[in-house]
Amino acid sequence: METVFTTVGSREGEPNKGTLYVKLKDDRNIKTGELQDQFRSSLPKLSGVTTSIEDIQFVDTGGQKPLQVALRGNDLQALSKAAKAIKQRLQKIPGFADVTITGETNSQGTVFQIERLNNQRVAYIGANLGQNLSLGDATDKVVAEAKKVLPSGVSLDLGGDSARLGEVFGSFGTTLALSALCIMVVLILLFKSWVDPVVIAFSLPLALVGAMLALLVTNSDFGMISLIGFVFLLGLTNKNAILIVDYINQLRKSGLERTEAILKAGPVRLRPIMMTTAATILGMLPIALGLGAGSELRSPMAVAIAGGLVTSTILSLIVVPVVYAILDDWFPRFQNKGRGEI
Repeated sequence: METVFTTVGSREGEPNKGTLYVKLKDDRNIKTGELQDQFRSSLPKLSGVTTSIEDIQFVDTGGQKPLQVALRGNDLQALSKAAKAIKQRLQKIPGFADVTITGETNSQGTVFQIERLNNQRVAYIGANLGQNLSLGDATDKVVAEAKKVLPSGVSLDLGGDSARLGEVFGSFGTTLALSALCIMVVLILLFKSWVDPVVIAFSLPLALVGAMLALLVTNSDFGMISLIGFVFLLGLTNKNAILIVDYINQLRKSGLERTEAILKAGPVRLRPIMMTTAATILGMLPIALGLGAGSELRSPMAVAIAGGLVTSTILSLIVVPVVYAILDDWFPRFQNKGRGEI
């Protein structure tokens, strides 16, 4: 730790709440998640005091924990009983930390501070996550445990980062489609044809396959940061297909048949493709390995980019020429230059 800053009270008007802001050194050898787990196990247990170890969020949401679920219902007793049952179940699952329910509890353990949302009573259950539990897995476990104890008339809604994660995933498909559309428009303007851009577009899914496999093998989080890596991949991976397709067209314009042009373009363009891919992967390697302060946040993005480049480079050398030949059979453009088979 480098510095510790202490405040008493909160902007929500809680005089009995204190906060210690801890700044970590840049040259530390321990990850943030490991340090948080150490804090949770070593902090003293004080009578009447509840502690919570949390990340400083990029966007302040009023002290909201990363994992938060909302229980909705009109029956106050059923709502309180369900919230208490879910909390007890989460506390027994490894990875869940600082599990709390909105408000306080009386001597009978019944929640007496119930908020209202859209004319319904709502009780919120929040929790922090250990380093070995991702937000997606934690959300699935909460939903599974809640289904076992939720009575009729009480429903479950996600909040906190879980809700934001769902929003991100929901809009990611649109973002990815718009990115691919922009790439296609630029390629059509450059090639002055729609056939070659379609051939190049077949290389884009090849990168997403490698990115997903890399995240799975390395057990990296599939979240907002890795999704940013997916968007980067769309711009990085189509260069291989562009190099191959453009050189095939140049050779065919010079008089070579299609098959001969394809067989010659592959080995010639292999060197620049491998050089640019290797340079990008090596640049991502330090981040993917988790070197440096805060690297655990950026690591999934680097893993996704590196994995996507590996598969797109290997598969594009096979898939792109094959798709090129198929589309050229359907939509020939070099009738006077000779046609070969592949």
